[in-house]
Amino acid sequence: MNIRSIASVKPVPLARKRLTAQEAVQHAAAMVPRLAERAAEAERIRRIPQATIDELHETGLMRLMQPARFGGSELGLDALMNVVTEIAKGCTSTAWVYSNLASHSWNIGQFDLRAQEDVWGTDADALAATGLAFPCGRATPVEGGYKLSGKWPFASGIDASTWMLVGAMTELPGRAPERRFFLVPQTQFRSLDNWDTYGLTGTGSHDVEVKEAFVPDHRSVSAEVFAAGQNLPGATLYENPLYAMPTFAAFAYVLSIVPIATSKAVVEQFTAAMRVRASTYTGTRVAELSSVQARIAEAAACVEFAETVVRRDWQELEAEANQRRYPSMETKLRWKRNVAFAAQLAVRAVDVLMPAAGAGGLSKSAALQRQFRDLHAASSHIGLTWDVHAAAYGQSALGLQPNAGFLL
Repeated sequence: MNIRSIASVKPVPLARKRLTAQEAVQHAAAMVPRLAERAAEAERIRRIPQATIDELHETGLMRLMQPARFGGSELGLDALMNVVTEIAKGCTSTAWVYSNLASHSWNIGQFDLRAQEDVWGTDADALAATGLAFPCGRATPVEGGYKLSGKWPFASGIDASTWMLVGAMTELPGRAPERRFFLVPQTQFRSLDNWDTYGLTGTGSHDVEVKEAFVPDHRSVSAEVFAAGQNLPGATLYENPLYAMPTFAAFAYVLSIVPIATSKAVVEQFTAAMRVRASTYTGTRVAELSSVQARIAEAAACVEFAETVVRRDWQELEAEANQRRYPSMETKLRWKRNVAFAAQLAVRAVDVLMPAAGAGGLSKSAALQRQFRDLHAASSHIGLTWDVHAAAYGQSALGLQPNAGFLL
């Protein structure tokens, strides 16, 4: 196996200028009408339309968190949330896929430089989907790397991706299994085209299968290194503290962005519609009904509280990364508790408004029913599941060993 040395790696010429955070939001806002027009198509074809993927590339939005060395903008979580907040106004499935794929470029930036060159050396626009369920894969150490096999669910955006970032358990003689991440090219995996759900239908989150693929050492990183943030290869390559951030802690924020953004869009759109709507049966202005007023107030409060606590916590995370400090287990459990609770508030906001929407909100042509389904699907992700993260926090608070399990 011929593996190029670090010395041979050359930066890719920058084909597009780096976006500022403001420019990124402006590009996303301009896309909203077209995303809304394509939302039904995304559900029908069970993936993001190619026109949308092309537009996200052409605007540079897909490179939002990619290292500048490879043409990216190296923007952080705050910029990602602001962009996703705009995209979600048009299509939640697109917001979910975009949030995942854009943030995965940040994850790749935390790998060895040779791995980054493998992904972006000939195609700086290359994207990677993920399969992070470690028990779904097995990796056996061999000379120069690993032999990897497995089948992973929920590879959102796989149709737009030429790489996969998967988690697997390594099998080491005489040692306990170790969790590791692996970067695998399209030539070594197969998408099974089996995503058919009631929510986030347009995300194309199919299962992906790998059989006996060789993965060189430089395309594998210990999950414990990712979890801690310390000793990440990318942390020594780039000055930007983004690439030294504890990945699992930040991952929860990436997940929470879409439910919060979707609920925020629903509250804004619902409120605007109620200003001009009259009751079908009485002709009464709906805006004058105290029940509708109260529901809007409650929904808006839920969204504002959810967004405020999530932004506060990740600013705390970014401040820690800026100083190359690493959070304690107790701090990470608190962050994950808050993210999961924020997702619950986002769901509550839309659930509160649905009864006031009337039968019109149930029409298949109505955006609200799709947003309702998408929001419930997004909040069911294990990284946002309240029961999991509430129990882990409570165990720690009571002096017990937290059964944190996934992504701590």
